[in-house]
Amino acid sequence: MSSPPSARPYRSKRHRPCDQCRSRKLGCQTDDGIPCQRCRAARIDCTFDNPPPKRARLSESLSFTVPSVDDLPVTSHDEGSDILPAPVSHLESPSASEQSPFPSLEFGQVVNGPSPASGILLASRPPTQFVQSIDRLEHGYAQLFGASAESDPWLLRHCRFDDSGMKYFYKVHFRNAGGVPTAQRIPVHFMISSGDLSDGAKQETRAGSGEITREHLDCLVPPEYGRRLVALFVKYVFPALPVISRSQLGLTTPTYQLPEPSALAKVPIHLLAAVYASAFPFVAHDDYLCVLNTYHSSPVQKLWRIVYELVSEEIHTPRLAVLQAALLYVHQQPTDETRYTTADTPFVWSFVGQIVGLACSLGVHIECRMWGIPAWEKRLRRRLWWAVYAEDKWRSLLMGRPPYIHPAEWDVSDLDEGDFLVGPRQGFSTCSCDNEIPFRYLVNLARIAEEIHETFYTLRASQILNANFDASADLGRALLEKLNTWYSTLPETFRLPNWSKSVHGQAPYPTSIHFAYLLLVVYVYRAMLRPMARSSSPPMIFDLEEMSATSPLPVDDPILDFADVSGIDPLPEISMSDVSGTGEVTLHAAEKCATIMVNFTRRLTPSDFTGFWYSWSRIGFATVSNFLMLLLVQAPTISHATRGKYLVESWLQVLRCQSQSFSLVKLGLARLDALHWAGLEDTFVLPPHVHEATANLEENRSMA
Repeated sequence: MSSPPSARPYRSKRHRPCDQCRSRKLGCQTDDGIPCQRCRAARIDCTFDNPPPKRARLSESLSFTVPSVDDLPVTSHDEGSDILPAPVSHLESPSASEQSPFPSLEFGQVVNGPSPASGILLASRPPTQFVQSIDRLEHGYAQLFGASAESDPWLLRHCRFDDSGMKYFYKVHFRNAGGVPTAQRIPVHFMISSGDLSDGAKQETRAGSGEITREHLDCLVPPEYGRRLVALFVKYVFPALPVISRSQLGLTTPTYQLPEPSALAKVPIHLLAAVYASAFPFVAHDDYLCVLNTYHSSPVQKLWRIVYELVSEEIHTPRLAVLQAALLYVHQQPTDETRYTTADTPFVWSFVGQIVGLACSLGVHIECRMWGIPAWEKRLRRRLWWAVYAEDKWRSLLMGRPPYIHPAEWDVSDLDEGDFLVGPRQGFSTCSCDNEIPFRYLVNLARIAEEIHETFYTLRASQILNANFDASADLGRALLEKLNTWYSTLPETFRLPNWSKSVHGQAPYPTSIHFAYLLLVVYVYRAMLRPMARSSSPPMIFDLEEMSATSPLPVDDPILDFADVSGIDPLPEISMSDVSGTGEVTLHAAEKCATIMVNFTRRLTPSDFTGFWYSWSRIGFATVSNFLMLLLVQAPTISHATRGKYLVESWLQVLRCQSQSFSLVKLGLARLDALHWAGLEDTFVLPPHVHEATANLEENRSMA
């Protein structure tokens, strides 16, 4: 979108650039009065003593005027201007006319370098770079130049960037992130494009029929209500999904603090709508909102629609707010109860791919602590990366999909307390709850989830290990040890049985993370159990169309009765690798894991249900139902089959009870109900001892 001339006051004769900005060929921003923003930041005098030089006159045969240096789009507010680019000589430094048209290079001494090229040094580069946000560009957006991008980052490092890390062209500019390259860090550059270049693409993928305005959002959620919803979000959602910047909202204390209306007015519509919608499940904790919610219909569905439409449109010109809103969108809870009992459509996994792609376009997968950007943006970028990473790893494992994120393609260091500071480092410390913020523990679990997936559940690993019990057992033991180590790092108040009193006497946040921990244990045992039963031989394949065309036999010939075809074993052969040793120990441990999961879910209380739960948790409950059925169907002896039957019965009762007040368990209940509705014996090929153990289960089921 092009900015009107009135939006660039420094171009007019009455608002010309100050002497300091003109001498360095930088934009002079005096919207807030004198001194200008750059002089104020640099703490130097802001003067207007020297008049600008007269513009060079061009030949009258030209039908356009080339602007002077002062008229070039030299600030982040000018990407949308319609002026034509100036000749190269107008973009050079004051002494450019005396220099070669090529960048001046000098050959320095090679220090521990394998190649003479490592000794080439660039001259005439600013020795310092001012901190400037990459995200807060008023009329442009940034996307990363990757290592193999069309513009080579190793070439761009030779550009003449100004002291804000910018190299301006016409509507498409380069931004040096600053602080790199250093040892083990590559050059990082962004392409800054004018927003109006993508107007056509936005129009093509616009999901709605009309423009969504802030007035429309304020009509759904008046700002006074919105302030309270943001406060609820910070208290109940942020600890588990810290995807907003509290300091940018002016929220500097851990108490229930309402943001100022002026702060909300600066938040993009799609992000604000996502924050509102994410906070609505917690309105019962606000004395004012809970009354309003009783007498007014919830706008949550409309809010999420706003988020989706704007994300679909703004993804062409993304900022961090688009990524923030998308991460919240993927964790929305269904508003239709029937959707709790159905699996996610392929859209969800595809949308996660969009999130990962968006994150990489914005460069959040690269360590940014040394960049020349504000401290709040560094903290936010790092938290956003780990939220994207966790999303990819959990859903990859739970949905059985190859992950989008690969270890060799990111380098963000682990989160620490500094990533949860509020405000300037010298002004505020971490909130008391941030030192034990649950999100950090979920991220560490996600790293183990990635290892479990790579060890047992990739296509290649599954092919190799599905019949190798000894290797599976060895690998499983190592992963279980890592899970135990993770659990030992939890603060005492987060551990069982203290988790129900973990945060100010309420149960909220650790509950979903405890469930995630137990779920990973289930996945390890599930993989270890695979080799403990041999699969039956696959059926012979007949193509009836081919046979009818080439064979004289009629299609109803008795030879095509599959039940009589030799080589098809109707029952799987159950075997234990070591009945009195490792196999038996593993099976008992898996049954104990199942018992712990059943008891954990049984003891969940209403306060646990009202906390924040990741949307993929409902897939986890269905996974547990499947695991318990595996223990029953694959039981090698009558005693194990009886134990498996008891576990399935117990789990079914727990899900029936908890589903009355906790909808996330309904998918697990639906999966179990479907198997019983069809009949276990009609669904699975059961060995005689398992059939005997389940007879009573089926009888009790039919009586119920």
